Amino acid sequence: MGMKLKGTLTEQAYREELKASKFHLFNDMSKRRFLNIIRKTFPAMRTAHVLSWIPDQGEDIISFLVDTHSVIKIELDRYDDTVTPVVDVYPIEHWMKGLSKTFQIKILVALDMAKNDMYQSN
Repeated sequence: MGMKLKGTLTEQAYREELKASKFHLFNDMSKRRFLNIIRKTFPAMRTAHVLSWIPDQGEDIISFLVDTHSVIKIELDRYDDTVTPVVDVYPIEHWMKGLSKTFQIKILVALDMAKNDMYQSN
């Protein structure tokens, strides 16, 4: 990963957004299903950040950075708990490939925050 963080306004904006979405992920009842899936898939998970959120017709497709190593993409039916969620897991390097530069910056910011989270929770 050749890109480095430079402390730009874009990065600061991503940092705020990531902080807010992480707070919701861990504290909002409406996100509990996502959190449970992440915890089930990665029992050792120490932190997670929302990378992208695509609200679709009847489902939410959300990608999360798990710790600093993986991305988990979850498709969840918005109205029906009985529909099995679709879960895909990627190594972070694989996920970075072919992404736009701005989105790569967002991921670098998320990785930076995840490193701090993991360092602090030791």
